Amino acid sequence: MDAHASKIFVNHLRANGPCVGTVLTIASDVIAYLAGQADGDFVMIDMEHAPLTMDVVTRMVHAYAASSSGNRFPLVRIPSHGVEWVKWALDSGAAGVIVPMVGNAAEMEAIIDRAVYPPGGRRSFGPLYAPFAHPEGAASGVGGYFERAKRGEIALLPMIESKDGLQNAEEILSLEHVSGVFIGPADLRLSIGLPPAIDGEEPQFLDALRRITNAAKKHGKFVGCMGMGEQAAMKRAAEGMDFLLSTFDNGAMVTGFATELAAARKGVQAAASKL
Repeated sequence: MDAHASKIFVNHLRANGPCVGTVLTIASDVIAYLAGQADGDFVMIDMEHAPLTMDVVTRMVHAYAASSSGNRFPLVRIPSHGVEWVKWALDSGAAGVIVPMVGNAAEMEAIIDRAVYPPGGRRSFGPLYAPFAHPEGAASGVGGYFERAKRGEIALLPMIESKDGLQNAEEILSLEHVSGVFIGPADLRLSIGLPPAIDGEEPQFLDALRRITNAAKKHGKFVGCMGMGEQAAMKRAAEGMDFLLSTFDNGAMVTGFATELAAARKGVQAAASKL
């Protein structure tokens, strides 16, 4: 695989999966920059459940891309199917967009229409900020970004997280411009009558995961989900999932603070015991 191809998210999954990433919820390009220094494959900048504005998200996309020298992938989870969210997220130069609550093929076709340049869709042209997140650097300009987009190098990832989405998973995943799927476990569980959680052992939940994963594999598409911690990540990878969100920015910061302070406190106490 050539160097350029390795810097496309779906090709990275194909060559290196299962991959792990971080959820970014804090409105900070500094934190996004620091995340680019960590040993993850991607981040999901979360506009659905965090109050992030698009100007901040654009800076976070650029910071992560710059910090990782374009070798890791900033994805944006937009808050809804609206054309404005699709347009702004893509024009930031994100490596892909994750779209929540896709329930059927008709909804996905409408999203594709907003996300793909003609003739495949009706995406409006104007990716003025996209070059700043280009894997090969900003010098390629909007023309370089346009060529990447026309080649289908921007991942389009619907979320299947409802009873309707589960029922229509194969139709959604059979569509040409769909790169893969991200399973939203908490909402999926709620939709099938289970308590909200990011994991569980109930047969109906495990069956739902299996049905979505099998539909994706049938159509050559990638599957993502939550996989927090070693055991959950191992389980999801064994189930055939290709990319996992394994940590949150706020949790990682608290854990880091706690670990460093605990080590220092242990040293202080050891010294005090010798006085």
